[in-house]
Amino acid sequence: MFALSGTSQVSAKAFTSLALANGLSFPVAILAKSGKAAPVMAGSLLLGGGKYTGREYLQVLAIIAGTAIVGIGNKKGGESSSSGLGVFFIVISLVADGITGGIQKKLKADCADAGLRPKPYDFMFWTNLFMALTAFIVSISLGEVSTGAYYIAENPEILSKITRFAVCSAVGQSFIFFTIANFEPLVCTTVTTTRKIFSVMLSIFTKGHSLNNHGWVGIALATGGILAEMESKVNGRKGPILNT
Repeated sequence: MFALSGTSQVSAKAFTSLALANGLSFPVAILAKSGKAAPVMAGSLLLGGGKYTGREYLQVLAIIAGTAIVGIGNKKGGESSSSGLGVFFIVISLVADGITGGIQKKLKADCADAGLRPKPYDFMFWTNLFMALTAFIVSISLGEVSTGAYYIAENPEILSKITRFAVCSAVGQSFIFFTIANFEPLVCTTVTTTRKIFSVMLSIFTKGHSLNNHGWVGIALATGGILAEMESKVNGRKGPILNT
């Protein structure tokens, strides 16, 4: 199950990168990924035996509706068809997120049934090991290892950026796994939820992205759904998103 989880998780990341590379703007992508609660819910229902309340379904609906409004409101006349391809890839990414959520929920349930309590770095190590193996096999089969190495050789300044990105990603993920295992779920949820909101706002104000009135309505609706999820955690109700 770690192999399946690792494969689906690295696939979700790859399809997100493809979505961004094919014209999907960062604010829309990050809001869409915030809506991964929907596929995670579906995956948990189908694969992990999860159950959710009507409130939780409404929260997810608000996030998804807000994301759709942002996407429609931000579309400009004459925009290339690559944006449609970007939407396609982000949808596939969300499907992979749903598979990951269902497998992880079943894995944790099976561990509990066996009387085991895996430590956070157990999950982190085995998940990332299979993610790395999957990425390596796919990149070899597509011939992207050699082309990637050639690109870095031709543009050596990018290597330091890749290294910093990898280190930050590993350290951040380490804290997420540690927080999930050692603190109340509210702590982790508060951190990740706040990060999602501020990621969108910072991108808009610092990277030159612009939204029309429809886009801002979508931002408000999606943010309301995310904040409603966080409020449910404050009051001790179970929410659909378990991790980032």
